[in-house]
This record gives sequence, C-alpha cells and structure tokens, in this order.
Amino acid sequence: MYNQNSNKMEEEELLINGKFNNKHSKYKSIKYTNVTLLILFYFLEVIFAEVDGQTPSILGVFITFFIARYFIREIFKKNPDFNYKILKTFGVYLSVFIIKNIILVLILVLLGVEI
Repeated sequence: MYNQNSNKMEEEELLINGKFNNKHSKYKSIKYTNVTLLILFYFLEVIFAEVDGQTPSILGVFITFFIARYFIREIFKKNPDFNYKILKTFGVYLSVFIIKNIILVLILVLLGVEI
C-alpha cells in the first residue's frame, strides 16, 4: 500500500520538501521538451562554431537551458494545467535565447569590443 499510494501522491505534488517536483505527471512533456531543446541547441552551437572555425562554447547553451527551465517551472507552478505546454516551452526557450544574445551584444558594444 505504501509504495503505490505514496509514489502517486509524490508524482502529483508540485513541491516536495520545498523543491520542485520534476516527476509530476503533467510536467513530463515540458521536461522532455527542455532536454530536447538543450541537445538541439548544443548541436547547433557545435555546428556554427565549426563553420566559423572556433571552439564551441557550450556555457551559453547551459545558461539558456537553466534560465528557460526556471521560467517555465514558474509558469507551471502557477497553473499545471496550462495549454500548449510544448509550444510555450519552446517559446520561453527561444525568448530566453534571443534576450540573452541581445544583452550579450549590448555589453560587448558598451565595452568597445568589435563584433
């Protein structure tokens, strides 16, 4: 009795001991989308770096992943039943990527670094 009921209850709670529950049944599509986008952006980073003759810098890929994951988890915590989870996850990820790059370019311009 303990195993089935306890596991089922844990899967349905948003927070367990104050920590986000990424095993929540309604979060699975978001989790898989995040990981897929992380892998996709990693490969894109490697490909574009190779084309430019540079070494791939995967730090930016991980920064984008963690920031996007934070925002989509906040959206999920407010309403686990929101529609278009995959599309919204992609939109958050893409928005974070664009904003992060705009901020990076602005900082480089302000520092006088030629782009």
